[in-house]
Amino acid sequence: MDMGRVILGASTAGAVVLAVGLGVAITPGGGLTTDVQGGGICGTFPDDSTPVSTWFMTSFRNDTGHGIRVRDVRPAELHRVTLTHLSIATDPDASSPGLVVTDDADRPAEYGRTVPVDSGYVVPAHGELDVVGRLVLHGDADAGRLHGVLVTTVGPLGTLQSVTDPGSFGIGIGTGHAESDIGCDGA
Repeated sequence: MDMGRVILGASTAGAVVLAVGLGVAITPGGGLTTDVQGGGICGTFPDDSTPVSTWFMTSFRNDTGHGIRVRDVRPAELHRVTLTHLSIATDPDASSPGLVVTDDADRPAEYGRTVPVDSGYVVPAHGELDVVGRLVLHGDADAGRLHGVLVTTVGPLGTLQSVTDPGSFGIGIGTGHAESDIGCDGA
């Protein structure tokens, strides 16, 4: 009886090790990457401007040979700005399914083809993911910024991976803002 338990235990342990090894062997590695090492874009409006808003876009690259499904996109930090729009710009052709095409005069034309961040969009192998957003400066602030855009993707077996573009996107009124207020030098 004890020998049977030993054999059953050894067989179970061997099966678990084999399954984990097989899972690691067939699981493709990698995910989205960004070339940004900091920086971003910042701009200012003349004194007494109101309301103050700006659009930004940042890109992530899929260097793998397989598609990667996007689960979530969100800002890492917001300082004295409100994020009023956030979407994925897919850079598609006119026949791509599931697109939202806008005639909104407040949105630049190059950001017109977008999908919601929770659409389950799959970034194709060796493709790019562009994230587009609109920032509005708080009424009582003279400068603000978004620092970092975080993208979470779903991998094999439901594993989650996250990558952050560490760039800053800032807006202000007037000049002479500190880097910590607007995210860039000289704004």
